[in-house]
Amino acid sequence: MKKIILTTLAAGVLSLGFASQSALAGEIISVDKDFASPIISLSGYKKIYLEDLDLSDTKIISPPWIEKDSFHWQVTESNLAHLKRRFKEGVEAGLTENNGRYEVVGKEGKGVLIVDVEIISFMPYASKEDTETTTKGSGEFHLSVQLRDGKTRSLIHIFEGTIAVGTDYQPNTDMERTKDAKSLFKSWGKNLRKRLDAAK
Repeated sequence: MKKIILTTLAAGVLSLGFASQSALAGEIISVDKDFASPIISLSGYKKIYLEDLDLSDTKIISPPWIEKDSFHWQVTESNLAHLKRRFKEGVEAGLTENNGRYEVVGKEGKGVLIVDVEIISFMPYASKEDTETTTKGSGEFHLSVQLRDGKTRSLIHIFEGTIAVGTDYQPNTDMERTKDAKSLFKSWGKNLRKRLDAAK
């Protein structure tokens, strides 16, 4: 009999255009930091530079319902490379689909908006080996998002918080985790596009 892990996710309120609750393929669990510059607006940015997804210090942490001593989660270099690629593909697709106003460029510069995302930690909802488990989404990302001016690197917006990765009940498999991440990244791109459209 399959086990079902239920999680109660507290919805947060987030003004950051890159990750509003309605556009996430997940839900906001907590907000630790949310700052928008009162001086620099997002208005006028048509070119976007996506920094590589920062996974250099990402920690995989066990959920509270699994004993730490029995929790093991190995991440290979190929897994990291795959996630970075999914991030760039997903955000770019969300930014540019059905809309010719924005261009993803290969370097910083005048008139370019830098998007810098770091995943600080990932808490899966089940052990990787536990394929009999059904979870509501894949887990939780604790992340930091910074939007900066491409010429001066002045901070325009910073968000740090925890979000759920996925919202549907699903098998605990690599395939489902990949689908959740892909959907999440694309939704970020879509929402950034909407935020840029609305900027004045």
